Amino acid sequence: MTAQVLPEPAGPVQLLEAGPGATAPGSGQAPRHGLWPDTDDKEARCLVLVGAGAADVSRIRRLAHDFLVRLRVPPSACEDALLIISELVTNAVVHALPPAALRVRCMRCGALRIEVIDGGSQSPLPSHTDSEDEHGRGMFIVATLATRHGTVTHERGAMRWAELCP
Repeated sequence: MTAQVLPEPAGPVQLLEAGPGATAPGSGQAPRHGLWPDTDDKEARCLVLVGAGAADVSRIRRLAHDFLVRLRVPPSACEDALLIISELVTNAVVHALPPAALRVRCMRCGALRIEVIDGGSQSPLPSHTDSEDEHGRGMFIVATLATRHGTVTHERGAMRWAELCP
């Protein structure tokens, strides 16, 4: 598999792909990144390039919500997925290097897989927070809600992923 660097987003948030077999605008093919293995075209998926601002997280959350609703994901699983998406995307735009991208896949087994790539190369470090802190709980939230989660690093960046199984 050949790694390909994702293009810089045309705007703060750019929807590149939605649905099985969809392609990036003008390209004739879905964008690929060295951290993303090829996927089955029958899987429903949504790919969003993310700008460099934390303010974009709410728009990304709305795009992901619309995608999950179209897939008829149950409301409780949808809320968990949206919280995981918010945490992973926020970490990518605040703590890592651009570009960042989100991919949400509904796999054939019914699991949701959420993947966020960025230009950073390190796993997020666990933070030590006390009950009064308002920040630093993102990866704890992901670990609590996800069935499985992890980080894959590569010379061009990192992918943080989480799965929610039915």
